[in-house]
Amino acid sequence: MTMAQLANAMTMDRATVGHNLRPLERDGLVEIKVSAADRRVREVTLTDRGHEVLLAAYPAWRRAQDGFESAFGAREAADLRVLMTRVIEAPLPSIA
Repeated sequence: MTMAQLANAMTMDRATVGHNLRPLERDGLVEIKVSAADRRVREVTLTDRGHEVLLAAYPAWRRAQDGFESAFGAREAADLRVLMTRVIEAPLPSIA
């Protein structure tokens, strides 16, 4: 995935994503390479170590999700996710 694609998926600007990826790269969790197709593009990949950490973290993430749904109800949690998606995708007026 390119850094721009990741930024778009996370609803962040590319510079912020790059800044936040540096510690992950330093710790060997992600690898950032210059694209072979376009030297201006940076490609981000999860390393084997990053994949291991992700798998180890999954049970805690699942417990947090389950706790949220338990506290608010499955329907309300789903409605909130839909609403947040709408917020992210809503066109904003340009400020001139």
